[in-house]
Amino acid sequence: MVAVLKDEPGIRLMPWTFDVSALRSQLDAHPELWNDFDLRTNHPQSPHRDLDDIFVRYNSRANFTGDRHEFNEPHLSEWWAAAYVLPAAIGISMDVMTLTGATDLGMVLITRIPAGRTCYPHQDHGWHARHFEKYAVQIASAPGQAFHVDGDSLSARPGECYWFNNSLTHSVTNDSTEDRITMIVCVRTGGSEMDTVGS
Repeated sequence: MVAVLKDEPGIRLMPWTFDVSALRSQLDAHPELWNDFDLRTNHPQSPHRDLDDIFVRYNSRANFTGDRHEFNEPHLSEWWAAAYVLPAAIGISMDVMTLTGATDLGMVLITRIPAGRTCYPHQDHGWHARHFEKYAVQIASAPGQAFHVDGDSLSARPGECYWFNNSLTHSVTNDSTEDRITMIVCVRTGGSEMDTVGS
């Protein structure tokens, strides 16, 4: 089991890689999934406004009433419809859980940064950000893109996985000529998700 402390600064490349070819093919076959739910990207001041998203797992979509803050409050995550046409996303997420020794799986999000676009500097707050660790599995990338955390940068290649401290200021630049696609897998490595609902 890889032990990662929540207050550990920066970003760290993990010592494993994944075959992301099946997931890439599934994404190519289902372009309609992008921005089906644009909670993170539809606000003009959002740091994610230049991105495209696919929610694979999170709070039940049926619980969304239009209040983004309420939707991000304590909840039990579940697989969304996208998961069942992207089965490779489920498999990789389960592998991340196993490799980290995680007890619970939270959000699974696939995000795309088009060539020349940016995920602007920000910190993640709120219940989910406080209770889950974030791992990123690179699905597509090219030289010229990088993830930045508190002065450190990492240019992950397809299949590589990295952990980052989302409580620190972080951003992503894509100065390459290709889309940068990443799957973010959020896990808890101690206790149960049920322990934090309502806290």
